[in-house]
Amino acid sequence: MEEQTVDIKDVISFQVHRNIVNLYKRYFEITEDLLSDHKSFISKIESRLVNLGINPKKANIGEIDYFTDKKFNQIRKKILDVGNDATRELDRTLEFVDIDLKEQKNEQTGRK
Repeated sequence: MEEQTVDIKDVISFQVHRNIVNLYKRYFEITEDLLSDHKSFISKIESRLVNLGINPKKANIGEIDYFTDKKFNQIRKKILDVGNDATRELDRTLEFVDIDLKEQKNEQTGRK
């Protein structure tokens, strides 16, 4: 039976890639929370205007509604771009690195 070896560099690369993906997923969640909070804020302002007898459309409430779905998607794309850039840079850097475990070195030199 042929012994399978694990390339430690591949394991490290996989783990770091996974952490980068988890990081930008968390940024997506934070951005979604901000969008939700912003929409809630706009809704509260519109409701208060209505309670004061002011038509929100005439008050031009849209001028302060800066965090639109379009803006959210632009931010989301930037997060993806930064995450993908980090992953590519990691891959480029790891091309120049050799990683050996101490146990592997000891086995190769006959040390314990």
